[in-house]
Amino acid sequence: MSALSLLSKPAPSDSFVDPAAFRAGMREFAAGVTIITTGTGAERRGLTATAVCSMSIDPPSLAACVQVTAAAHAEIVRSGRFAVNMLAADQEPLARRFAGMTGVHGAERFAEGNWTTLETGVPVLADAVTAFDCVVIAAIDRGTHTLFIGGVKAVRTDATRPSLIHRSAAFTTLA
Repeated sequence: MSALSLLSKPAPSDSFVDPAAFRAGMREFAAGVTIITTGTGAERRGLTATAVCSMSIDPPSLAACVQVTAAAHAEIVRSGRFAVNMLAADQEPLARRFAGMTGVHGAERFAEGNWTTLETGVPVLADAVTAFDCVVIAAIDRGTHTLFIGGVKAVRTDATRPSLIHRSAAFTTLA
């Protein structure tokens, strides 16, 4: 059986670990905090995410996991573009805002922060540690999330500030 056929036919979910145990384990996985953004104007949407990683250097691409019930999910599917904004340690209030912890939703979330655009027109944080502007080149639906693979069209980096990290259900930094 090829690896590809294994990917297309997952084992029954009852053969996996309990979701609560999985969640508890993943909470200990320290990860950089990002805001994934998409859309323009009144259709701007965004969410806080830690499930982002590099995919390939050639072509430059990254992977971002987005919950299918998130408002940004439908807009990423519709528009075919998104940005990944890696947050600095002092941007925790934005992380909370886009995580839904402040009760603000939709395009209203963008009332805070210094927003601009790069190549695709989706919002990027002007003062993010790094901002990746992407077009969707593939999407894999799996359970509660879609793995969007983004081809990076533009990148802007300011490595002078420490990054925001999330671990054990708390925000922190390495600095």
